Amino acid sequence: MPALTKPFETYEKPGIVVSYNVGTNTTIFKGALIGVNASGNIVPMSHASANLKFVGVANESVVTTTETKRITVTKSGTFVFATASANVNKTGGDAWAKFDGEVQDVATGLTNAYIIGTIVGTESTSDNLGGYRIRIDNHTK
Repeated sequence: MPALTKPFETYEKPGIVVSYNVGTNTTIFKGALIGVNASGNIVPMSHASANLKFVGVANESVVTTTETKRITVTKSGTFVFATASANVNKTGGDAWAKFDGEVQDVATGLTNAYIIGTIVGTESTSDNLGGYRIRIDNHTK
């Protein structure tokens, strides 16, 4: 396409919330850290799963059996996730996904180390567990 000589419609969509495919036989809960696998489908984040790319936080719960479904994912903002031992001194450091609802402030002990954000503070989770508030903006794919 040559250089523009008139206005051009780019069909912009705000990229804060994006819709993705969830493959068959998959359960994703609202609030889960989720990634895309090698097949291009959304799965819960887990350090035990290889070749994931972190894409954001699930806005809804989705359960699939034999059919695929769509899910909306938030790709920007801060969220609180459980951690084994929250430490205020880790503020400003990286957060790694342990599972879809738990993070770590070190990669030690993780089979696959997926950075999902920056720790911006310590807070209790909605289940009254110790947690980190994580900013995901610079870490979603």
